[in-house]
Amino acid sequence: MNASRLRGELFQLQALFFLFGFSIMSWIPRFPEVKEGLHLTNGSFGSLVSTGGLGSVFSLLTVGHIVHKFGVKVVMQVSAFVIALSLIALVHTNSIFVFLIFTIVLGAATSGLYIAINAQGFYYQDRTGKLVITQLSGIWSAGALVTAVLAGLLIDRLSLKAHITILASTVLFLMLLTINNLTENLIKPNTEPDEEYHFRNLFKDFHFDKLITGGLLCAVSLEFAIGDWAAIFTKEEAGIKGGLNTLPYILFTLAMISGRLSANRLLARYTIEKLVRRGAILSGMSFAITIFLSRVLTESHKGIALLILCVGFSLAGLGSSFLVPIFLSAANARTSLPSSVVVGHIGVVNNALIFGLRWLIAWIAQFFSLSIALAIPALALLLVPYFAKATKLIKSV
Repeated sequence: MNASRLRGELFQLQALFFLFGFSIMSWIPRFPEVKEGLHLTNGSFGSLVSTGGLGSVFSLLTVGHIVHKFGVKVVMQVSAFVIALSLIALVHTNSIFVFLIFTIVLGAATSGLYIAINAQGFYYQDRTGKLVITQLSGIWSAGALVTAVLAGLLIDRLSLKAHITILASTVLFLMLLTINNLTENLIKPNTEPDEEYHFRNLFKDFHFDKLITGGLLCAVSLEFAIGDWAAIFTKEEAGIKGGLNTLPYILFTLAMISGRLSANRLLARYTIEKLVRRGAILSGMSFAITIFLSRVLTESHKGIALLILCVGFSLAGLGSSFLVPIFLSAANARTSLPSSVVVGHIGVVNNALIFGLRWLIAWIAQFFSLSIALAIPALALLLVPYFAKATKLIKSV
């Protein structure tokens, strides 16, 4: 294929990943306002937000097969529309029941788009022989970073409802335009009856990889914990008010971008397995020490506590940045199933486990403290080296 066309295709893919991160993470830095609007405790709010995992499991079981049968375009379009609709509904309601319904719907749509764009990314990777999934994950994180900075600037300046309504509508338009521009290169519907995947095959063909599942769960736990609780922790337990309470989250995301975009350079010096081991230890230790020190110092030295949070979150983000995309690439290398189905299969078990993990963190935060609860993802990262041997086959991608 023409090199310029490949570059154009990659640019469009990067735009999709950026817009996905920009959209889905837009309301997370403003979770304190969402929680206050619903009049919920930490435990109740954390439990409610985690129900998005129910919708995710449904998508992870079905969307990979839908992509394989009908192609990726329709999944991308429908998922993008539902995400925008759900985000707008979630910030406009004060009803816990309505919030619950749209949280589940948002979880389903998010996983649907996640499967579709990652399948397209693996399709590009397989055709070109370039390991682009880590880079694309970095672009996704860049979208998350930009939206976090924007949210920090808009706190106390623009209402949550106006912010998310304008942002979600704009992103939907841009995403549909990008999908349309990619039409020629998108994964087409399967036309070979002997390879067709049916609904009855969802469980018959289910592929459970213990090393991949365990590694992904431990690696992704910090991202979920920081997404759910970073803004609340810095505001309520570290006592940092206003837009500054989003700064540690922003730096965490910036470090993730840096790590993901520089992963290929690091691989020139280290094996993938060694990189995974060292990154996980750096991330887990940094995060655990940071949470402890910032909590101890916040009463008497709030400025130092903020500095420690910023440095610690940055190191934690850098160390964990490449773990998830590397384990996803390993999963794709360890099976012959279509990439969309692979992403769905490994996501089903992981989402069920993450759902339980998020509930555990929420209720430990409620009955003890958020500081103690956030020790869980730090400990999980220290278990990642046990699963690192699963990455050995990535060189065959």
